[in-house]
Amino acid sequence: MGKTEIINAACRGCHGGCMHFLHVEDGKVVKVVPDKNAPLNRGRACVKGMSIIEQMYHPDRIIHPMKRVGEKRSGRWEQISWDEAYSTIAEKVTSLQDKYGKECIALTTGTGRHHLPQYWRFANVLGTPNATSSGALICLGPRMNAGMFTAGVFAGVDYYGDVKPAGIIVWGANPAISGADGELQWYIKDAAKNGTPLIVIDPKPNELTKNAAVWLKVKPGTDGALALGIINVLISEGLCDADFVDHYCVGFEELKERAAEYDLDTVERITWVPKEDILKAARLIGTLKPLSLEWGTAIEQTENSFQTCRAIYMIPALTGNWDVPGGFVASKEIAPTADPMFGALSKEQGDKIISAGFPLNDGTMSPKMFAHPYDTFDAMKTGKPYKIRGLFSHANNSLLSMADSKHVFECLKEIEFFVYMDFFMTPTAEFADIVLPAALWGEIDSVFCMPEFAEEALLTMRKAVTVGECKSDEEFFMELCRRMGLDYGASSQEEILNGMLEEMGRRYPEYAGVDFEKLKTMDYIVPKRRYYRYKEEGFKTPSGKFELYCERLKAGGADPVPCYNDAPVELTEEHPLVMTTGARIQQYFVSNNRQIKSLRKQAPFPLVTMHPATGARYGIKEGDWVWIETEKGRITQKAEFTEEMDERVINAQMGWWYPEAGAPDYGWDESNVNVLTYGNGRRDSFSGAYRMRGIACRIYPNENCRIEERYYNWIDE
Repeated sequence: MGKTEIINAACRGCHGGCMHFLHVEDGKVVKVVPDKNAPLNRGRACVKGMSIIEQMYHPDRIIHPMKRVGEKRSGRWEQISWDEAYSTIAEKVTSLQDKYGKECIALTTGTGRHHLPQYWRFANVLGTPNATSSGALICLGPRMNAGMFTAGVFAGVDYYGDVKPAGIIVWGANPAISGADGELQWYIKDAAKNGTPLIVIDPKPNELTKNAAVWLKVKPGTDGALALGIINVLISEGLCDADFVDHYCVGFEELKERAAEYDLDTVERITWVPKEDILKAARLIGTLKPLSLEWGTAIEQTENSFQTCRAIYMIPALTGNWDVPGGFVASKEIAPTADPMFGALSKEQGDKIISAGFPLNDGTMSPKMFAHPYDTFDAMKTGKPYKIRGLFSHANNSLLSMADSKHVFECLKEIEFFVYMDFFMTPTAEFADIVLPAALWGEIDSVFCMPEFAEEALLTMRKAVTVGECKSDEEFFMELCRRMGLDYGASSQEEILNGMLEEMGRRYPEYAGVDFEKLKTMDYIVPKRRYYRYKEEGFKTPSGKFELYCERLKAGGADPVPCYNDAPVELTEEHPLVMTTGARIQQYFVSNNRQIKSLRKQAPFPLVTMHPATGARYGIKEGDWVWIETEKGRITQKAEFTEEMDERVINAQMGWWYPEAGAPDYGWDESNVNVLTYGNGRRDSFSGAYRMRGIACRIYPNENCRIEERYYNWIDE
């Protein structure tokens, strides 16, 4: 046995934030131990982080560059060198851009990995405005922008100070499992265990509803009406903080007028939530001090996405809990992410973005642009407004993560040149021309910080080992640009990291002079939080105040006051139920990890949750495989019963595919809920968000399902 080296590194098995000691012997990770002193996890870990060894050394992991030697989806691949991969990609992309314009290349990415900040830099240096994401418009973006257009900053729960929250609103999220947004799952669990009152808004039961002081089972897609109804109660019953409203807000009278439209009877009719429960929740919200807010993607995946987020974001502030100890606290803004180099993309190129008409994302209201994912893929097939001919995909299994999966399938068939970089082969990868091996979190030098959030710390990611020829996505971005003769703005990744840390030193002088080499000896940095900053500095908005009424939104064509203009799902004889989806599963991160046996054994099959009476009505017993059908198509999942569901609502799990089914399909369309969702049709007119929840459906038994037989043959090997 060789000498053991112990390296402390930040896990990115989800959005990230846990620190673990990786024990390395003879160039291989042999043990993982959570860091008891780490600021965010304090010795705790979820199963995803603890499975890193199995992930790193999995026999199916991609560890060398490969090129396709057969037809698309033939499953025939040949190992090549990185030099050949770079040369092939550089030559092909340059040729396409010279012939059709730089905008003919698109990029797509998934959620939460270290590469995300430099993904936008890569797009801007390539000269294409068409960088998109399966989650850009329906996961985080609307919440983040709601914060920016209301207070000039994002905010989160103050779990870490001497004063703990006396109450927490948990809206459209299950942070006890998802561990999202740099806050992880540990502190909400602690709060629940310690008896902190929780006001939970969710149509389905979860780990937190059993401890909730109030649980509002909102009809999927109607959260905006509920938020305005709660605001109406807060205002009409005098539960707003008069000092904060009078001295630090603008637009209170306009908000009061809008909220008055949402009386309890109206909100009950729209949302299915009994008015007595709405009143109880609002009164708790108005009296618990300090109060904070956990919220998630459920509220973003409708046509009223941005305005719903604005309304919810205002609730803790209106009640006097903004930036107070234990409350809804502004981001520390410890360090920026890597410079996205917006200036590298000319205005002429920016105007070509396939997102026109959505001011929040097309460059009209912000320098950071998001091409619309559905329309970008559609351009591969239709050529409208022009044809997308080349595609880079990073951490994105598009067939699983993007809405309307069958549409995605048809579009991928038309792409001329496709580069895919990830950990494992997926049904999306089978369309690619070049497949590249991506490094996992224990194989990367980087910095972890979530500056858009109420982040608590800056953490070090340290390379413990290199498996095969795996590289970080960022390393690939930089080297490809160099070979294409493009200026990436830095000569090394360490130079980029040092630039981030230099800015941290300007923001926090006590850390001036910390570079990446020094950070590696420190592991993490936790600056002291300052409360009530708005009293000294104002808000980072044009008015300098918390903007309940926003002139910038009015100028951009949006309602300056939160509104609710969604079209709620109508039930019919053909589709008598409402389907919601998107709830996270502890063992998985979106569509990741289905081939990791230790995790898959814990959650082997996709579950559709329903009330027992709903199952009985349609001839379904618990444990049966069930067809779920919408006008888009049908999929199958396994029935799970709970008395706590509304009889009119079902919850179908997302992210499901079956690696054991084999190439090229891997069962992508059997249980994948995005076969049933919509990327076109009605959208949020300001952000472009689209409906992925609140979809009319029907269910019936699937008596001939063979998925379990295939699974047990694989898992027992």
